[in-house]
Amino acid sequence: MDLVHSSRKLIQDMIQLAGSQMKLLLMDAETTPTVSCAFAQSEVMQKEVYIFDRIENRSSAENIKNLKCVVFVRPTAENIDRLVKELQEPRFSQYYLYFTNTVNKFDVKRLAESDKNETVREVQELFLDGIPLRKDLFTLNLYHIFDLKFEVKDYAADRIKSGIIALLLQMRKNPAVRYQKNSPNCQKIADEVAQFIRRENGLFENAKRDTTLLVIERFQDIATPLLNQWTYEAMIHEMLALTNNRCTCADQSVVLSELHDDFFAKNITSNFGEIGQNIKTLISEFQEKKHINKNLESIQDMKKFVEDYPQFKKISGTVSKHVSLVGELSSLIQKHNLLEISELEQTIVSDGDHNKCINKIRSLLKNSKTRDVDMFRLILLYALRFQGSSNELKSLFEQVPPRLKSEIEKTCKVLLSYGGAGRHPADLFGGQSTIDITKRFIKGLKGVENIYTQHSPYLKSLVEMCQRGRLENYPLLSNECDRNDNIIVFIVGGATYEEAAFVRNLNEKRDQGFGGPAVVLAGNCMLNTKSFLDEFSEHHAKSTKAV
Repeated sequence: MDLVHSSRKLIQDMIQLAGSQMKLLLMDAETTPTVSCAFAQSEVMQKEVYIFDRIENRSSAENIKNLKCVVFVRPTAENIDRLVKELQEPRFSQYYLYFTNTVNKFDVKRLAESDKNETVREVQELFLDGIPLRKDLFTLNLYHIFDLKFEVKDYAADRIKSGIIALLLQMRKNPAVRYQKNSPNCQKIADEVAQFIRRENGLFENAKRDTTLLVIERFQDIATPLLNQWTYEAMIHEMLALTNNRCTCADQSVVLSELHDDFFAKNITSNFGEIGQNIKTLISEFQEKKHINKNLESIQDMKKFVEDYPQFKKISGTVSKHVSLVGELSSLIQKHNLLEISELEQTIVSDGDHNKCINKIRSLLKNSKTRDVDMFRLILLYALRFQGSSNELKSLFEQVPPRLKSEIEKTCKVLLSYGGAGRHPADLFGGQSTIDITKRFIKGLKGVENIYTQHSPYLKSLVEMCQRGRLENYPLLSNECDRNDNIIVFIVGGATYEEAAFVRNLNEKRDQGFGGPAVVLAGNCMLNTKSFLDEFSEHHAKSTKAV
């Protein structure tokens, strides 16, 4: 199950079917990142696609009759209207129409009637209706999906349903459909997916029945999006914000693609210490070849080395980019005291010693290095972990700067109503059974490999339950699958890169022969702490206006 590979194959076939001759690729706002995450622009140009345009940008530009036009868009009402106008006054010699999902018969008829010049050569449903970030990670880039009651808005529910259906058809899977029992949002979406599979069973005729689809909601684990991260990809998203495999570092746009960046592919889930060591090893190998003797004791030393030896850039390819990235991350860590803050976060979610936690929070709230976002995350994690300690929580509110006090109080109230006690699983922070307590005790005796990555997302427990067939709280809406070789988890409310790192490591172990099902993680968006908090602060602003 490699989503990037299968997406590349679908796009490649789409372009090749148009034959030779110069081509223009006409996309929309949502299919553009789908293509850019699967191909570099130079790769597409090698297939005789020399112009890239957006369907929203159509103007009275000159006709280019010697070009073929390959159209790759979502089958929305707006896009159908745009295509009708395009075909009524065609600018290109031939049109090849590819839609990311099912198109209704009425829209196909409208397109046929508008094609008076008979320029359309092909109309196909491609089933590629989302963004393949990694081989096992899929997103829709869909934010702010909840209304004031935390119900998924109708347009968002429909978009999520369409994305899941296209993902199943892309992977050729006819799954056992399950949903989180205490989430009406999940039930609604999963039910619509199951109904579609039954109604359009012809589309799934050759699909394998070896997969479980789990539709779950973010409130099951709201601790994970609040944590600082220490594996490479997750760190970059938390500190610099990744969008469609791109981020901004030192005012430069940086592309992070495992297809074209071997160093990134090998280090996606490496922790921060390992990244620095791996870069140092590459530079040391270069020094040996060139008989250069320079000590590299810090990230700054490495940055200076790359600047002083431009030939290293040439040989190392993308590594110099990562020296800049790691340098920026290192600077932010030191500037904002993130090691100390993150250690406390991990203590809150993994240890749970109340006195130790609250005293340390009070100390960090007074620290001038502590950013607003870190004050938010520490207080919110405390509120979630020790929900019964209302007096102590109020005392923490009093310690934050006055400009933040009201916003933190309101965000905390909304967050706890969404994912607090009674909503999240009882064992979110570890169970209280004798076995669970013993496990934690043994872990304490042995110590941990990295105090900054002690936390495991609840997704880990869910995948383990699925492997053991213990899904009592995830009702089945379809026939059971013949065997459980694959698990697709869709998180309504957004996934995180910490969860993506867990899935990637799990799949790598499977590839090494350790067994277990392959897992694909999907969500309406990829969260970091800022985007997660934005969801709640915006929600509170709306609810205040409504009142």
